[in-house]
Amino acid sequence: MQKLQHRSGSGLVTIPKQFLERDGLVDEAGEPDDAHLTVDRLGERAYVVRVCDGDVPELSECDVIQRLAAERIVDEDVFGQTGE
Repeated sequence: MQKLQHRSGSGLVTIPKQFLERDGLVDEAGEPDDAHLTVDRLGERAYVVRVCDGDVPELSECDVIQRLAAERIVDEDVFGQTGE
């Protein structure tokens, strides 16, 4: 779990190094590469952070978001009730 830190009036959180390594965002020296990130607020206390390589696609076009939406649809019956 990461701790929310304060920086210039904004909240700051670090991304674990193993996540950055997995996504090729660490240089030969083991330091994080320069990258541009975007943060979107999904709802109360829920955010998504994405690396931007130029254009930032809509969240609805993001593969992970589409997969999560599809899983939610499969879990609901025709009345929108989950099987829990």
